[in-house]
Amino acid sequence: MNTERILAIDVGAGTSDILIHTPGQREENSVKMVVPSRTVIVANRIRIATEQAATVVFHGPTMGGGACTAAMREHIAAGHAFLATERAALSFADDLDQVTASGVRLIRDIEVHEALHAGGFEIRAGDVDLQGLLLSLTRLGVDTVFDGAAIAAQDHGFDPAGSNRVLRFALWEKALARCPRMEEFFYLADEIPEELTRLRSAAATLEGLWGIRGTGLQPGIPALDLTTPPVIAADTGPAALFGALPEDCEDAVLVNVGNAHTMCAVAIDGCLTGVFEHHTGSLDGATLDALIRRFLAGELPGDEVLADGGHGAVLAGPVPHDLPIFVTGPCREMLALTTLPVTFAAPHGDMMLTGAFGLVRAYERRMAE
Repeated sequence: MNTERILAIDVGAGTSDILIHTPGQREENSVKMVVPSRTVIVANRIRIATEQAATVVFHGPTMGGGACTAAMREHIAAGHAFLATERAALSFADDLDQVTASGVRLIRDIEVHEALHAGGFEIRAGDVDLQGLLLSLTRLGVDTVFDGAAIAAQDHGFDPAGSNRVLRFALWEKALARCPRMEEFFYLADEIPEELTRLRSAAATLEGLWGIRGTGLQPGIPALDLTTPPVIAADTGPAALFGALPEDCEDAVLVNVGNAHTMCAVAIDGCLTGVFEHHTGSLDGATLDALIRRFLAGELPGDEVLADGGHGAVLAGPVPHDLPIFVTGPCREMLALTTLPVTFAAPHGDMMLTGAFGLVRAYERRMAE
């Protein structure tokens, strides 16, 4: 296990799952937190502003949408003003014309102070409230000095001219064509692909642990060339897969039934060879069971999943029939009645930290390089 002290954060639609890996300590005894995700917190803040009929001033790095996007629309529908800087507004959509068409008024960063001075209700964007997290840990008596950090979030990819659901699966198809090892999906801060704007923002935020100001926030803006301390970032899917796999297992199927997204991934010889992804809210147990069976049989077209409102399906080759199937995620009970040979994974006794455990494991692999 890693000999460095690592802060790992797995950002989901409903919760952010936080793990502090400490060398020499059993992982079961690690400091662990399952807290509302930032999009839920921001949505609640927006609704407070709505109740007060206040003008929202939304600024900070790009983050995940979901709950906060719905709250923004409710605020505007109630007849109240919503101001946002460009970086923050990209949390709602890649096309800023689409964002402004919804009623959001864009302001420059230098205008934020003026808007707040005029009585605006300040809401900060970002998938991590680093200051709040460190303050909470300090009050709990937890050391906030780390040797490295890792974060996972679902990033659809930056595509203002098209569908980011389509882009997300185009990226998966491109990656799986070369049969990548799973650790390749865990990027050092300066390796994060330019189109993964949310991951770039999240990694830059974690660089603040050491007072480093990350610059890799938008396409066209380079990330810092960091050598130390390291930050790695990944999609939530590979993080969950890595966390659920037993140490001696490199061949498996993982089903991660999250609050918003459901992903089924296939690993063979330590390489990611297939991904199927849909929205959890569009599924029930019987439907998910049938889709998984068709996917593993190579009979689930990606276009069908996309047309059904999901993301897609891509499989690089046949799946052996005897692969173990690990199920994790807060909505895993959806598969409670399945006849598939599943194991409900709970690494180190804690299912909700599966992705965070995967981040620590991947961090160890990347640092070994």
